[in-house]
Amino acid sequence: MYEEPKMEKLTINLPPVEIARIDILVEAGIYPNKTEFIRTAVRKTLDEHQDFIKERISQFKAEFDQESEKLDSSKYSTQMFYMGVGNLGVKSFEEAMKGGKKIRVTAIGLLTIGRKVTVEQIEQTVEKIRVYGVLIASPKVKKALAGKR
Repeated sequence: MYEEPKMEKLTINLPPVEIARIDILVEAGIYPNKTEFIRTAVRKTLDEHQDFIKERISQFKAEFDQESEKLDSSKYSTQMFYMGVGNLGVKSFEEAMKGGKKIRVTAIGLLTIGRKVTVEQIEQTVEKIRVYGVLIASPKVKKALAGKR
């Protein structure tokens, strides 16, 4: 069965006049609530820029591929490019540590780093990480990754 992905919370500030205009649309029944109005506005804007977004994603992939070709395979355990949903578990980091190798990751969408992954594993293995979207990891792991972007 399809399950709606967990939503990421964003906070926005709007001038009172814009909030009033949204309230008028909600009261008229055009939108069920302010949140749905904002979601619709965001989707519409993203749709308007879809060609640019696709182009940028293609550029990210091409850059990733070019960088991967130049890298010394004896130094790097793995280079990962995720689109959609990606998951890195403790096994990936353990394998890299055993071989004394580094990990490079680019993710577009949702990247989850397993609960059992330690800060030590991150510090010893991750050379570079770029996440466009949402990163789910423990607060300590997120802090360790902050310097590797």
